Amino acid sequence: MSSSTSLVPVRASELALGQAAPWPIYNEAGELLLARGTVIDTQGQLEGLIKFGLYRNGKWISEPDTESVPLPQSMDVLRQAAGKRRRAPAAYGKESVVDIADVRWRMGDVLWLQPELSPAVRYGVNLIGSISGKSILVTAPVKDGKLVYLREGEAFIVRSLAGRRAYAFGTKLLKYQQSPHHYLHLSVPKDVRCTVIRRDVRVDVTLSAFLTGAADVAGIDPFAIEVTDISVGGVSGIGTRAAFAKDAIGRLRFRLHAANEDHNLDLAVVVRATEGNAEAGTVRYGLEFTGLTPQEHLVLSAFIFQTVSEQD
Repeated sequence: MSSSTSLVPVRASELALGQAAPWPIYNEAGELLLARGTVIDTQGQLEGLIKFGLYRNGKWISEPDTESVPLPQSMDVLRQAAGKRRRAPAAYGKESVVDIADVRWRMGDVLWLQPELSPAVRYGVNLIGSISGKSILVTAPVKDGKLVYLREGEAFIVRSLAGRRAYAFGTKLLKYQQSPHHYLHLSVPKDVRCTVIRRDVRVDVTLSAFLTGAADVAGIDPFAIEVTDISVGGVSGIGTRAAFAKDAIGRLRFRLHAANEDHNLDLAVVVRATEGNAEAGTVRYGLEFTGLTPQEHLVLSAFIFQTVSEQD
């Protein structure tokens, strides 16, 4: 939710058995209980929702529709309340709800803070710790080399990647700590949305790049290719020169904007596939990244996750 003040009560009479919910339904803390379009099948489900308190977004008309697709949140919340078996992450491509304790984070992982009042904005921060059941500690965001001031009580959507899973949950800034270092205390959610993704997430892009032979050897001068998709493992791109054979070693130079900064990358690649199109006079290259440094891997991961989350 944009903020707790945008929550308005929903009367139980506004929901009916067998009919789709006209808006997403939240509890008092702003946690999603029922996605828009979800049908309440039984009286027990309705009573369970009423127990948690029914609220909707009072600014629904003016804000983007980000939760149109029915999700299993409401059923998961009710199962937890009923003390039934522990919820498990869904299979690839499916979204489920997991406990915060089940999220496979590591210290230093990149998290993305998306202000609910400004959904187009994202701040990259790093996980630095947690206080069980009380708060999640992350670094303060920085943009253009300067600290970004955030208002205590401000609501965010937090997104992250861990292993083969993408996570998202709502939170609020409890405290902007300035001493001895700048960091944030974020509220701990009850539930986290989890989606199992492919091991090597690939996103469509349009990037200008230059491909050349390793250490500019073999007389191959840099030439332009257009990168059409990218993953942490490599890229596909289209050029106008058939300068490389399969398994040739080269370097790819391009720029990415990630974590609010521009990054100039010069990465070692191996040509894994080439496909010529004589009619168009082009060659499609499949390139695999090799020998990535931790910093290069982090930049690629941040860019890919940012692109994926912007498409949500």
